[in-house]
Amino acid sequence: MIKKTLKRKILHSYLFILALLFTAGCTPSINKVAPLKYYTLHFQNNDHKVDKAIYDFVKVDLPHISTKHMTESIIYSKQPFQKNSYSQSRWKEPLPVMLQEWMVQSINNTKLFKGVIRVASRANVPLMLETDIVKFEHIIFKNEVDISLRVILIEYKQRKIIKHKLFNYHLKVKEASAESAILSFNEALKQFDQDLFLWLSTIEQ
Repeated sequence: MIKKTLKRKILHSYLFILALLFTAGCTPSINKVAPLKYYTLHFQNNDHKVDKAIYDFVKVDLPHISTKHMTESIIYSKQPFQKNSYSQSRWKEPLPVMLQEWMVQSINNTKLFKGVIRVASRANVPLMLETDIVKFEHIIFKNEVDISLRVILIEYKQRKIIKHKLFNYHLKVKEASAESAILSFNEALKQFDQDLFLWLSTIEQ
C-alpha cells in the first residue's frame, strides 16, 4: 500500500514537472516596444535685424490652437479630413509652448522692438503679438507639411489691431515618417522667420 502511494506521488510529481516545462516552453515572448522619440522646434537665426527699434515693448502671447492639439501629439493625415498622431513620436513640449519660445527668439533677434516679453510676465507693455495656429501637420497623402499661422500685432490697451497677416507654408517631406516631417517643419519656420521680419519691418499691413 505504501509502495503504491509512493509511486503515485512520484508519478504526480513527474507529471507536474512536465506540465511546468511545457507551459514554460509555450509562454509567448513579450515583444519589446520601441521607446518614444521626442522632437522640438529648432530656431535658426537668419541674421536679419535693424539698427534702431521701430516699435515699443511687446508681449508675445501663447499661440492659440484647438484644444485637442494642445498636447504633445505630432499630427498627420493619410486621407483628407482624417487626422491622426504618431504613436511613437512626440513633441518635447506642447506645440504652442515651443512656438511661443521660438517667436520670442525670432522677434528679439530682429531688434524691431525695444524689448520682447513673454505673456506670463506682469510687465505692462503697449503692444501684444498674438498667433493662431491654423495648421501644423504632416499631410502624408500630399507628401508635405502644412503650416498656417495667423499673426496679429495689437495695441494692447485699446485692443486695436495694428496689422495682421496669414502665413502659409507647404514644404515637401522626403518620406512618410515623423522624423522627416520634423525636418520640414523646422525648414518652414526658417522661412517664416524671414517673412515675419519683412512683414513687421514694413508700415503696410
